Amino acid sequence: MLKKLVEQSGIATTILEARTSEEAKAVIDSNAIDAAFIDYEIPSENGPAIIAHLKSIQPEARIALVSACDSPVYHENAHNAGAEACLCTSYAEDQVVDSLLSILEKWKLELEG
Repeated sequence: MLKKLVEQSGIATTILEARTSEEAKAVIDSNAIDAAFIDYEIPSENGPAIIAHLKSIQPEARIALVSACDSPVYHENAHNAGAEACLCTSYAEDQVVDSLLSILEKWKLELEG
């Protein structure tokens, strides 16, 4: 769903995907990442571990944690690892879309400015 929404946002981008933490680290290690949406429940390690890895290599990357669980603990772990935003996907679709577009617009302005 997020990939489709990002593609429809009109923001020129290349979308890179990973299904495991090992794949995510390989993508991070071999690509310049301006912005990332990282799932909390990525197999092998959790999202904050991947966020910390990305921030250690590319500190300028903008990162949002994505999770179906809107847990304050998840948010705290993500922010402590370096995420700027959290996106809960279990809300109504229009709310998820609004949150995603708000994050993307903020990042777009930061990248341009």
